[in-house]
Amino acid sequence: KIFSVALIAAIIFMGAANAEENLTITLEEAIALALENNRLIEQAQEDRESARLELSAARKSFGPTLNWNSSSMRIGGRNYHRARSERYQVRAMDKETRRERNINLADYPPYKSSNSNSVTLSIPIYTGGQLEGEIKSADFGLNSADLILENTRQAVKFQTAQAYYSVLQCKNLMKVRQEELNNLNEHLRVVQIQYDVGNVAMADVIETKVQIADSRQGLNTVRGDYENAMATLNNIIGLPIDTPLALKDNLEYLPHEQSEIECLEYALAHRPDGIAAIYEIKRAEAQINAAKSGFRPSISAIIQGSMTGEGAFKADQNKEQWAAGIHLEWDIFDNNVTSTRVEQAKSAQRKAESLARQNLETIRLEVHNAYTNLKIAEENIKITAEAIEEAKEKFLIA
Repeated sequence: KIFSVALIAAIIFMGAANAEENLTITLEEAIALALENNRLIEQAQEDRESARLELSAARKSFGPTLNWNSSSMRIGGRNYHRARSERYQVRAMDKETRRERNINLADYPPYKSSNSNSVTLSIPIYTGGQLEGEIKSADFGLNSADLILENTRQAVKFQTAQAYYSVLQCKNLMKVRQEELNNLNEHLRVVQIQYDVGNVAMADVIETKVQIADSRQGLNTVRGDYENAMATLNNIIGLPIDTPLALKDNLEYLPHEQSEIECLEYALAHRPDGIAAIYEIKRAEAQINAAKSGFRPSISAIIQGSMTGEGAFKADQNKEQWAAGIHLEWDIFDNNVTSTRVEQAKSAQRKAESLARQNLETIRLEVHNAYTNLKIAEENIKITAEAIEEAKEKFLIA
């Protein structure tokens, strides 16, 4: 990150000092910038962070929870009026009668409203496999997110190298096109001299001019391709698209010795997207186990206390209590809701398995196509080299 900030700062200062100077950058530096600034990697990192927080939340579900319920109501009705009648009767008694009957006026408070508060502390003891399944699912999800992040990083590396060498290729093509145009201009000069002395026909001059026009069009096309390739590279590495770059590396041919089978075996063993697809299957299996928890009971340890009174947080209505124990909950019949959720989870598992097979087929296809294109390119290099040698020999003879 420090390298990226320093490099971007260098670009800004160098651009301010001399807008016409290009920033020299190697392929390694371009890849480092892309890994730091590319938006796809940024999004994959956030997906990974989301998966980590999901796992953290699933693990914390095994911990205690503290719940507070509170209500404030105006009360009335038969029970209320009976209570008030009892109160009036008690208060109408003289002190001696209340003493003889052991009646306390505090047990018959006047009230028109009721405020209740309850606090419950609960800890899950057994959830039928629900929390365990959710933790496993989140754990596999985090593993998958790590692999997807790595796959994104590898894809960005490839895109950066592809864009980098595309700029080099367009630059070399511009040199070839410019050299071709220079040769044609020189050829036109020679043909014009020969035409002036009557050695060639006017058709030869016209033909050369047509070739020059075609060469100019080709040069303009390659220049446009070069500008687009440069903008694409800047976009991938996180720089303004109009940033002028001078690429330090050169195009060179290095023979590839591995066979297609060896390449495929390596890809199947190391491609992060292929391994991530396997984790998605395991995640779906964990979701099935979590869904099956609806068939089983859940048990929790509970400590709770409550109070009710005329005022908030008061217990002046003879309603104050606490309790501690075990709470069991079991849906004996839920109208097949759990069965439906289990089938839904199984459907998600089958989809994950299908996606894994598709991913495997895609890897095989990509390796095959890449290897085929590589061998064709190697053959074309040999053919072009032979053609160049023949052209040189023809030029010397001429």
